[in-house]
Amino acid sequence: MAHQTFGQALGELILQKRRALGLTQTQLAEDAYNTSSKTRRISELESGLVANPHLKTIDPIILALKIAPAEIEECAKRATKQPDSDLDRAYREARNLIDAIARQFEHSKPNASLADLDDFLRGKAAEWSALRNRIASIDVPEAALSKLKDDANIALAEGQFDKVDELLAHAEEHYQNDRTLAEIRKHAAIRVTRGDNCLLGGRPDTALAHYRSAAEFFKPFDEKEMAKLLEDSAHRIYEVAKRSLNPAFHLAIELLKPLLDLDHVKSSARLLAGANYRLGLTMRNYYLSNPQNVGKNTLDKAIFYSRQAANYSGNEDESFDVGSMKVNLANLLLDRAKLENGSETADVTEAISLLQNLRINLRNDKKAQELRSYTCNSLGAALLTSRNIDAPIDTNEALDQALGAFRETLEISELYSDAENWGAAKANIGGVLAEMASTKNLESHKANFLRIRAISEFNSAIETTSVIAYPLHAAALHELLARVLTDHAVAIDNEIGEVYLVRAIQSYEISGSIFNREQHPHRWAQIQERIGSIFAHHARMPNVTSSKEDIAKAITYLEEAAAVFDKIGAKEEAANSREKINLLRN
Repeated sequence: MAHQTFGQALGELILQKRRALGLTQTQLAEDAYNTSSKTRRISELESGLVANPHLKTIDPIILALKIAPAEIEECAKRATKQPDSDLDRAYREARNLIDAIARQFEHSKPNASLADLDDFLRGKAAEWSALRNRIASIDVPEAALSKLKDDANIALAEGQFDKVDELLAHAEEHYQNDRTLAEIRKHAAIRVTRGDNCLLGGRPDTALAHYRSAAEFFKPFDEKEMAKLLEDSAHRIYEVAKRSLNPAFHLAIELLKPLLDLDHVKSSARLLAGANYRLGLTMRNYYLSNPQNVGKNTLDKAIFYSRQAANYSGNEDESFDVGSMKVNLANLLLDRAKLENGSETADVTEAISLLQNLRINLRNDKKAQELRSYTCNSLGAALLTSRNIDAPIDTNEALDQALGAFRETLEISELYSDAENWGAAKANIGGVLAEMASTKNLESHKANFLRIRAISEFNSAIETTSVIAYPLHAAALHELLARVLTDHAVAIDNEIGEVYLVRAIQSYEISGSIFNREQHPHRWAQIQERIGSIFAHHARMPNVTSSKEDIAKAITYLEEAAAVFDKIGAKEEAANSREKINLLRN
């Protein structure tokens, strides 16, 4: 078949072999894995949904069907895309590591698809390959100083002492750069690699110590190199943290803080603004990853650093960077406004002013159009927030302006193929539509259609957000989707509503598997309470034959929620859950 992937070719072979043996997909799953729960994987393979599966992830199926190596080679020859070389090499040279990671993934995500497993293993194989390459490239050649020494000898012979001193000064500088710094770079590279290894191995605090000490090697000789190493290490940790279930943003923060004390950074307004911006941005992500435990103090510090950055005016070539600093400050002000600690009106008003002015300036700046989409997204969020406080703007006007800003974001994001910001705008529009559906005295058919549109927007946002790459963001989107699915099911209150309830439970379960009991107890308990409420509602629906089972499940979920609420001191929420339990039992 033309343009056939390796996965499609292999899927056809598996289907032929299974049918030749007279096995169902369930029987093959039981033969290969000793459990029928893996039937979905066989279905995915036979349907060609996994474009490039690695053979080691499906070894049991190959063995059960007695597929010969020659048959697999034939599939590879037919494919337009060959198996992943990084993953293949990782399986050959680091089999125990990859096997352990695969087992850990399947244990933590038993419902994940084979495509999810393959994507996850490819990412880990790439990390392993990068770490191996760092280790291989630690040693570098040194530069020679012979010409400077020869020139100094000639100048000395001629009595040109000033010339000798000048040449020796150059020799000293070259010696430091080409020998002293070269040796320090080698030493620092080893120490950084140790840090990378500790980070990959789950020892973040030890990794931080290694990164810090590697940077300190340069302090007596070259602050510029020290600053670069701190920035690079912090950026690497930041990018990993954005895609992690256990984000270590605090490590990046600790690496960025020393930059503000370096003369090399303090002597440049641009470098100082950049350091303040990165510190504020990282602190914001640290706060958002776990606001219950991180607290307002971190948010206030992030605003302080971001305000320092936003005061930098820059030049025409820096409009994107300067604008990004203002957007980050505005986002932080909105985060603090949501805490309702007394500064919300001033925070939201300042954020709206910052973003509106920036939006106007960016419309005429061809070099920074992509930033305009982020500006509009943040502006829309600020306008929505303004409706909940005593801000000098009409509520309906704010809603219309917010939708206009989000739609402008979509337009620009589509122009630049910016899937991430496009998805964020879709989620924001979904939230607005869901809120509009709850307007009092709105005709039911109009409210229903608004909720259906909201569901569509949230689903679009979820499609652009991988659970594997951005787990926390994906979990939050599933939680938002589950709420509007539940609202719609309750509103239509018929047999079709049951389908929406099931979908809501599925999205809540995905969210709860990421916002888990150990790391996000409050969020997890809220999700359990909502699932319990869904079962309770279903039990009361007409013509339902599973009322007793639904009530039992509802009580189980509510009891688990109440127990966690008690443990974390959320007394009001615990009492609310127990009140629902009592009503169900009576």
